[in-house]
Amino acid sequence: MLSSTLFSVALITGFVGSLHCVGMCGPIAVALPIGGMSPLKALMARMSYHVGRLSAYMSLGYVFGYFGWGIRWAGMQQWLSIAIGLLMLTLVFFQHNLGISAMQGLWGRLKKVASKVIQQKSLVGFGTLGLLNGYLPCGILYIALAGAAATSTPIQGSIYMLMYGLGTVPALLLVSYLPHLLKGTFRLKFQKIVPIYTFVLAIFFVLRGLNLGIPYLSPHFDKNPESKEIPICHGQSMNK
Repeated sequence: MLSSTLFSVALITGFVGSLHCVGMCGPIAVALPIGGMSPLKALMARMSYHVGRLSAYMSLGYVFGYFGWGIRWAGMQQWLSIAIGLLMLTLVFFQHNLGISAMQGLWGRLKKVASKVIQQKSLVGFGTLGLLNGYLPCGILYIALAGAAATSTPIQGSIYMLMYGLGTVPALLLVSYLPHLLKGTFRLKFQKIVPIYTFVLAIFFVLRGLNLGIPYLSPHFDKNPESKEIPICHGQSMNK
């Protein structure tokens, strides 16, 4: 089971990160072609879009969790946590540029694909758009994926990213109904919280890797696990 501490970290990261997502992905959520739909169908279309987006996050979390499992299997989980914290400190200074520069080029391509995918206005089409959106580069997404790697198992990595994604939904859903929030200084004021939170999160992962024996904050790592399981498909495992 995913520890309650990392569960909370993922959810809070998603919520705080949504202040960044509103500026990056908010225009996509606002631009969904739901004109003429009933309120219920419009809500279903928006939720289908978010289900697709969360599915993309979960698949990425599985991959990064598998990477973290490999590090744990090699007995280097402690150093992985420290490295993730240092990486996050680096991203504090570069996440904005990483997100903007990548999004500007890919958003144009996504619009061309999206216009073909959702012209029939089906739930599958909206979900596909969300899936494509979920794979777009984003600075705060990199930070979340670093946390997913720290979970050290593929399944927990997926759950971590699911929690992160759920944390972003309220703000993006709100801005789709109140698009004026994208304008003015409202969003810019709240975006200042993101680098501060990222710095605090980075310190958390560094402390976690220091193996200080502090419950929840820096618990002891199991350096001599009784078994090392290799996760394979369909939830099975092999013991070495």
